Amino acid sequence: MTFRRSGRRGAPDRHVVGRERGSASIEMVGALPIIVVVVLVLFQVCAVVFATQAANQAVRDGARAMSLGRSVEAAVDASLPGGLTAQRITYPGDGAVRLELRAPGLAFLPEVVIERTAVMP
Repeated sequence: MTFRRSGRRGAPDRHVVGRERGSASIEMVGALPIIVVVVLVLFQVCAVVFATQAANQAVRDGARAMSLGRSVEAAVDASLPGGLTAQRITYPGDGAVRLELRAPGLAFLPEVVIERTAVMP
């Protein structure tokens, strides 16, 4: 691009500057979908980490309830926060409790299945 000099020293001609007006807006519109996808992926990662921590605590509470002779399902349900529910609770043996739940999926991102197992002595 060639700049023509106006009467002032070092200042580009107004016609050249006028053609570049709004280019930042166009660049932002181009970058906006990428920014939205990155934010959604970060939210999904946070949801999976939250659900994993909740599953860890719930399966430990379920194993403790089993070792004390209480209801495992009630202990797991009481331990899970609102919005998360156990998909399946199994007992593989030797006092173990296995929990399966799904982390919520956002927008077009898939749900993640989380499986945890705990044993209380």
